[in-house]
Amino acid sequence: MKKEGINIFVTFGLYSLIALGFLVALIQIINIQFIATPPDSTHFGSKTIYQDIEGIRGGILATDGRYLAVSTPMYNLHMDCVLPNDTLFDNNIDELSELLSKKFKNKSKESYKSEIISARENNGRYYKIGNRLVSHHEMLEIKEYPIFNKGRNKGGLVIEQEDRRLYPYESLGRRTLGYVLNNDNSTKVGIELSCDNVLKGSAGQRPMRRTDKNEWIIDIDQPEIPAVNGLDVVTTIDVDIQDIADRALRNRLSESDEIEGGTVVVMEVATGAIRAMVNLQKHDGGFYERDNYAISRRGEPGSVFKLATLIALLEDKHITLDTEIKSQPIWNYKDRVLTDNYLRDYDRISVQRGFEISSNNVFRILSAKYYEDDPESFIGKLTDLKIGYNFDFDMVGMVPAHIKSPLDENWSAIDLPQIAMGYTVELTPLHTLSFYNAVANNGKMMKPHIIEKHMDRSKVVKEFKPEVIGVICSEESIKSAHKALRGVVENGTGRYIFKDCPVNVSGKTGTAQIVDPKTNQYVDANGYRQHQASFVGFYPSEAPKYSTIVVIYSKKTKKNYYGATWAGPVFRDIAENIYASSPEWNEEWDEKLDLKKVNKEYLANESR
Repeated sequence: MKKEGINIFVTFGLYSLIALGFLVALIQIINIQFIATPPDSTHFGSKTIYQDIEGIRGGILATDGRYLAVSTPMYNLHMDCVLPNDTLFDNNIDELSELLSKKFKNKSKESYKSEIISARENNGRYYKIGNRLVSHHEMLEIKEYPIFNKGRNKGGLVIEQEDRRLYPYESLGRRTLGYVLNNDNSTKVGIELSCDNVLKGSAGQRPMRRTDKNEWIIDIDQPEIPAVNGLDVVTTIDVDIQDIADRALRNRLSESDEIEGGTVVVMEVATGAIRAMVNLQKHDGGFYERDNYAISRRGEPGSVFKLATLIALLEDKHITLDTEIKSQPIWNYKDRVLTDNYLRDYDRISVQRGFEISSNNVFRILSAKYYEDDPESFIGKLTDLKIGYNFDFDMVGMVPAHIKSPLDENWSAIDLPQIAMGYTVELTPLHTLSFYNAVANNGKMMKPHIIEKHMDRSKVVKEFKPEVIGVICSEESIKSAHKALRGVVENGTGRYIFKDCPVNVSGKTGTAQIVDPKTNQYVDANGYRQHQASFVGFYPSEAPKYSTIVVIYSKKTKKNYYGATWAGPVFRDIAENIYASSPEWNEEWDEKLDLKKVNKEYLANESR
């Protein structure tokens, strides 16, 4: 009985050991298959890993097909010194060393020969050839050198492609195009960032293995998965107009050390296509494009907003351009004294004239008279006009517009007349231009766009057609708006700037102080303040083809920087030069006009 018990115990122990063995094996299988990571390949010379390889990044093109950004392949060269057989190596190493020395000029023939022989003796699989990247042409030339001309598997030449991003027009439109820092594809802005998924294509894989010398080399025994090159992105940018706008803004900014920077956007009226987008910032006596002011700098636009107030009043049938009101250089409203020296020479003034001289109190008084009891209806009308419409833009970084509402907790009675003259409103330059472009386009607002199509070489993969956002107002109001805007240039704040201008311009000046976000004040304790000087409009007035906005930002200063005197000359320079370079307008060009001359009369008549 005792012996039988022992046998049962032994049998149970054996079965337990077997079961435990199976359990351990099962756990190990699960661990290998689903949990554990492969061991460090340092310990396994033949272990193959796959390295991502990027395709050639697509180019960015202007609307006429000229490249604004393009990737060109460059090559790193190495030599697997072990692969060539003794006969091939011994018979050709002298000539190869001499050719490499002449090509790269970084080592003597003797040094190249000595180093390659030493690498071969030490089983070197990754000897660096040259001291720089080589071009495609140079790579093809070096492939024909002795030893290397026997191919990768016999000659040992290892070629690794590395794309370099080139910008043929250098800094022109750099912030709009964006950039890719070479060897750092994660650093992108502008179109390079917004269209990254299209431009970069899809990665392939290259098999690599580590040798017993701890060198990573291409595993020629394993297949390479090729990368798919990116698509080209064709923009709406016109290189010639971009250059005109860039030079005009650059020249004006260079005239004062108290200027921070500025932006220009030129848009095609009928389509909303952006033909130029310039953003310049002054730094150490030069200019660079760091911030895209056009889409990312939101602020109070000042008097250029009065066009929206004018159209709202026209649409609601409260006024016509001929409506007259009593002139009030000093106007008391809600315990506030609001002054306007531009009215001091008038007893009564028409809406048209008030708009031409950019009177703040005319538009304050009109807004209070007709909307004080129902300010929501005024804000609703502005919404209908779509001046603050937040459209989807092709580029990352578009800041939304904001117009204060009576429904906001911080609304106060004084906000109504302030909005009417362009304060208590936050717009980017592109929002403002889109509104003016709609006025130029007979009330039809087009969605601004800067991407035209995606291309695979000569094949169109995707095309982006112009989009209509909507109609902002009646034809009758549009006609009045055109008359008012032309009046600004002929008889108002823009008359000195555009006197004798060869192309008829319609537009509006605007000057606004910039609130300091730290203090929430316009003027600091020492009397310094910043200005935003604007001019926005379209040309030619009789059949608008282009709309343009110019905004210049001052540093903190005690001087005044007005829209007429600072932004206006830039606008004129752009309009004149586009006019001069457009074949359909050339026959009307007056050769006697000096395009570089800006009428000096405006210097004595600085205005809003």
